[in-house]
Amino acid sequence: MTALNDLIADPLFQLNSLLWLTQPLPAVSSIRPLLLERGFVVHAIGPLLPLPPDIRLALADLSIATQGSARPDAVLRRDRDMRYGLVECKGKAFGTKSSTAAQARTLVIAAGSQMAEILGLAADEVQGSVAAYWVPTQAGVEMHETLGLLHGELADAKIACGTTCVLGLEARKDAIYLVPDDVAGEFFGLGKTPLPYLFIEDDNDPRPLYFIPYDPDSCRSPGDDKYCKRILFERIQATVLGAAGRATPPAELRFQAEDLLNSAMLGSYGLWENRDSAKHMRRLVRQLLADLEKAVCTEVAGVLSYVETAGWVLRIENEASQERVCSALAKYTPEAIDLSQDPQPGLFDDAPDL
Repeated sequence: MTALNDLIADPLFQLNSLLWLTQPLPAVSSIRPLLLERGFVVHAIGPLLPLPPDIRLALADLSIATQGSARPDAVLRRDRDMRYGLVECKGKAFGTKSSTAAQARTLVIAAGSQMAEILGLAADEVQGSVAAYWVPTQAGVEMHETLGLLHGELADAKIACGTTCVLGLEARKDAIYLVPDDVAGEFFGLGKTPLPYLFIEDDNDPRPLYFIPYDPDSCRSPGDDKYCKRILFERIQATVLGAAGRATPPAELRFQAEDLLNSAMLGSYGLWENRDSAKHMRRLVRQLLADLEKAVCTEVAGVLSYVETAGWVLRIENEASQERVCSALAKYTPEAIDLSQDPQPGLFDDAPDL
């Protein structure tokens, strides 16, 4: 059970669990999409939520640590009653004196009456809102206490606050359970009892296929960072190899960073609103393709190259060339790259497709 307890405290696992809970799945799936069953979908991943000027002005004269803006891990939306939930994934609870508390105060404020403005929506498009913390159940009591204290600080300072709640994760022998507190149970329609959402069979690894194999904001250690990058690179490599194998020569295939990342992240990259993280991941794509170019062009000279404004272009002239290209792509391993080093910023960081 120790390994499972470590797993549910991993923010990357938590974020991917959240995404799976909003996906349409067959009844025989090992995952039950509890949030989708109640009408919730992902509105955005990692959006920047700036506080309105009037709130920032009111906070400027206070000695309460806040941020001018904050990024929740995700925003959930239910269209039928216009409910929005800011969700933040945490492996453990934190206190009011920690650096994390400044972000938490900001999210508590953002979930209040001006949430529509903060999300860039019309005032009548948000009829209910909450700031939800997604934590292991053993952190739930402390998390409740901290959120209550933060709410009290802001209320005493006459700063309008939103509702907060806790969504707990609990590992049992048969499944991983979602354990809502009373507020979360009402807001998300989950009720008051623990609900299994990820079923465990024998000693199998219960981790589902990750929508997001790598998130620069969630990896907890250098070892995690390297492992997650390798999984991302392997998925991109598989996309390129698959396209090369399906091509009918002669063919010219173009690969752009945004398309490759959406393929590697099962379409979820398109929901990503953290521009810094998105730029970082596009740099990783360029780093990988530059290394793939070396490997493939060793077998077939000049077959893969970067073309300004067009992206990476793979040219397959005939079947013999295609076979050699596919062989080189299949033999390539991302471990040839020093995964402990991040690529440096480049001239095209603001171009989403390069």
